Amino acid sequence: KLYRVIEIEQDTGFAEFVEEIDLSEYFPASKDGEDAEVLAAQNKKISVYHTHGDESYVPTDGSASIGTGGGIIEVGRIFAEVLRNKGVKVIHSTRTHVPHDNAAYMRSRRTAKELLQQGVDAQFDIHRDAIPPENYTTTINGERTARVRLVVGRQNPNQPANDNFAKQLKSVGDRVYPGLIKGIFYGKGSYNQDMAPRTILVEIGTHENDRAMAERGAALFANVVNRTVYGEDESKTPGPGGTAEPISGEASSLGKTILWIIILAVLGIGGYIVITGGSWNEIKSKLQRFANKEFADLFNDRKRKDEE
Repeated sequence: KLYRVIEIEQDTGFAEFVEEIDLSEYFPASKDGEDAEVLAAQNKKISVYHTHGDESYVPTDGSASIGTGGGIIEVGRIFAEVLRNKGVKVIHSTRTHVPHDNAAYMRSRRTAKELLQQGVDAQFDIHRDAIPPENYTTTINGERTARVRLVVGRQNPNQPANDNFAKQLKSVGDRVYPGLIKGIFYGKGSYNQDMAPRTILVEIGTHENDRAMAERGAALFANVVNRTVYGEDESKTPGPGGTAEPISGEASSLGKTILWIIILAVLGIGGYIVITGGSWNEIKSKLQRFANKEFADLFNDRKRKDEE
């Protein structure tokens, strides 16, 4: 069920129902009703980092924030360890990006870029929330477990692709661990998700949950990620560099993202023409010189990579 927040009074938000979404459209069940076997694959690679690496779990860590590295780092380690046990190479950055302020995402952007440059299939920025614990508490397989919330930024060109990825994750999570993924939140911001598709912010538990609960949630969510990205539920194979081929709906989302970028480029060129003025021949000459330089750099980069 999709809701839109329409009003906020002090600490209370009011929302209206928008529509009901059939998640099976994003990740249909196997024809035989059973999960397919894990496909053998090379170069599986996922990255993990923490924009707010100070975040902690009060009952276990004694504080909601630890500047040298909070409990959230340990939760990230569990997430990474479970994926590694499934044959996935996980690059886990433990930088804290302190202080915990509005500029933290600017500081973590460098980390996100460094990780993405290593050719990962998906990237997760792992946080914990700060609301009452009952909102994040459930029982799975007889154990009290912290729930997971996915966050998609509305202000980035990859929003359609990242939204599609979040819905795939929730579809799989709802099937294998009902109640684990509490929902998808569409936040006002980019959360560095403008850098690539399949980049998701994840909140595991809240500050008043016990960290052991969050670690259990992280372990189960790692199973969900492995199924979603590497095809235990769909016939998918990794492509060059380990990138898994697109799955249900992802190709169309990426197409929309590319179209949006092209439109922005056209608008930018139009603005440039208006601002700089001059004759059409002068503008055409400048654009041609720019294009020639950019394509030359591109082909030189490819040539260097081929030689390596």
